[in-house]
Amino acid sequence: MVSARILIKGEKVQEIGYRIFLLEKALESNIEKIYARNLDKDKVELLISDEENKINNFFGVVKKERPAGAIVKDVRREPYDGKIPIPSIDRYFQFLTLEQLSRGREEVLKLPRFVSEALGTVASAVKGIDEKLGNMTERFGIFGESAKRMDNRLAGIDQKLETLPDRIAEAINPRTKKQQ
Repeated sequence: MVSARILIKGEKVQEIGYRIFLLEKALESNIEKIYARNLDKDKVELLISDEENKINNFFGVVKKERPAGAIVKDVRREPYDGKIPIPSIDRYFQFLTLEQLSRGREEVLKLPRFVSEALGTVASAVKGIDEKLGNMTERFGIFGESAKRMDNRLAGIDQKLETLPDRIAEAINPRTKKQQ
């Protein structure tokens, strides 16, 4: 297991989902450990740890591919000094998810009041839909019981239908039964 530092520099490498993009590419490459963070205003630092060949392949992907909107000047691989422990990809995924959720909350709080009121209306509508779905589930349960009762009645009718030709023949010609 080896570790490496990848430094991505450019005019637009932050606020465009670059770290999410890097996480996605690391998952596709089966990288075991990863940590990415924004540095200054024009850098993303990526720390990775895994087998040498996996890191080399991953570095090739990072040099070649970029998220939409990125303006990159340089992608460089450097030796890693080990000062910051590199978490497992699962732990980094959890960290990044929580960070993004927190950012989203902060952005919602910045929205003008009329937008937040509209969101409240949407939340209220969703709650109403949820309640109606709950009621439907209860009603579906009742319909389900009714359908079972109907199915049982139909099973009895099926048995009667099987003997129907014989009963019709007997009704038309009562002597048929007597002759047999």
